[in-house]
Amino acid sequence: MTEYQKVCGNMTWSGQVIFMLCLACFAHGCGSPENVDQPTGSAVSKATQEATEPTFPGVTLIVAALEDPALSQVTADLVGEWRASRKADVEVVASHVADPKTGLDPSVDVWLIRGQRLGEWIDKDAIEPLADLSADWASRPTVFDSMITRYGPDRYSVPLGTSVLVMAYKESVINDPAMKAAAEKAGIAFPPTTWDEFDKYATLLKLKVATPLAQPTVSTANDMLPVDLFLARATAMGKHRDHFSFLMSADSMVPRVDGTPFVDSLKSLVALSQGQKMTPEDSRKAFREGKSAILIDYAENASKWANADEKGKIGVAPLPGSLRVYEPDRKEYDKMQSPNLSSYIPMGGGWVAVMAKGRTPENANAAKDFLIYLAGNSMAAQWAADRRMQMVPTRDSLLASGFVDPRMAPRVESGAWGESILKQLTTQNYVVGLRIPQAGDFLADLDRSVQSAYAGGSVETALKQASETWTKRVKAYGPERMKWHYRRSLVKPLTEPKAPAVGR
Repeated sequence: MTEYQKVCGNMTWSGQVIFMLCLACFAHGCGSPENVDQPTGSAVSKATQEATEPTFPGVTLIVAALEDPALSQVTADLVGEWRASRKADVEVVASHVADPKTGLDPSVDVWLIRGQRLGEWIDKDAIEPLADLSADWASRPTVFDSMITRYGPDRYSVPLGTSVLVMAYKESVINDPAMKAAAEKAGIAFPPTTWDEFDKYATLLKLKVATPLAQPTVSTANDMLPVDLFLARATAMGKHRDHFSFLMSADSMVPRVDGTPFVDSLKSLVALSQGQKMTPEDSRKAFREGKSAILIDYAENASKWANADEKGKIGVAPLPGSLRVYEPDRKEYDKMQSPNLSSYIPMGGGWVAVMAKGRTPENANAAKDFLIYLAGNSMAAQWAADRRMQMVPTRDSLLASGFVDPRMAPRVESGAWGESILKQLTTQNYVVGLRIPQAGDFLADLDRSVQSAYAGGSVETALKQASETWTKRVKAYGPERMKWHYRRSLVKPLTEPKAPAVGR
């Protein structure tokens, strides 16, 4: 028995979680914002701490989550330390009164949002740039500093948590001697490194299970796994390393979603679905019950992958790549010497915190400090351990060590889970989900086309319809203004500091 087991053996479940959080805090640092230099020495007096920490007496910050109530609930439980040390107050509101013009409550200082809202709010001039606000960027995959929290060269947010697709699988099925022998004979390793290998392996799996892949084909109101799975697969073949853009041309704003890599990707997924009609929750249930051997899902859903009485282990692997990547100018595939492991990051990069425009100087200073606190070391393990708001941690150290709370998904290989996420977040050729104005509408258009193809419609026709709808949206919004937003959302292409006039 390990020392950890001896200590935890006599604890209640809640005691074990607190103990693990303390260990995580000890390992990663706790209690102080990361933009404050800490005094050296074996002890820091309370007076010294108060002298080095900023205070905001008399300030009350209003904080709200736009579309995730659980985000408000968790945040409300995490603000006590900041409130006490800063001599300020924080009110986390469960509901807010929207202004008819902006759709936002003007009293809110800090918003907790999904990253795909960023362009919409910047277009409304509703949030404040954060300049070089520190959030310990060196401790996170560079995608958070270089893209997710930025719009063009300007930083507008700090990360709270993210979302990544991974491949979960039943180890008992994959490691079955007959299955391993069949894979070896076919020359296919597991986990597969390319989607082509994945398709061949799924065919072999029919020797063991009738439905190899628990594949969602119908989205629900708050779960767009079918379209995210489609985009994740298309990224490997469609995100060429020599191009900034993926879903549209950054020069002409012509949609690319009806192009060759998207058509090929959706055709392969439709073939794998075998006519199944599954919601995302249906696919998770099929995997839990052993009706399928493989599930591709958001990593933060790991607790839904096994029943309480599950005896076998659930392995986790990153999504495959592709040895062929489409070059849109030449309209042909380039052959790669090693798999293109581009990763797709849904929801515009995950969940972020932003500061509302028009704050008083006092509230603005307090809000910036509060943003650093929310994204800081002292909060990281607590965000990761709270089951009410399931998100993937944004810290290298937390991902490398797996689950902060092992009870979150006891049958899932914790180390493989973290490594699979980290590998995809650190790829050099990632795609962050749409963040332009109307991003949700663009994705809903695409989702309808994906579901149409799964329902038996022509893949080419379905994606062509999405492309035509996107073209109309861009035209109605203003092509030059939308191009400015799209290029800003990609961060790297050069753009003017201000967007073109509305409707242009």
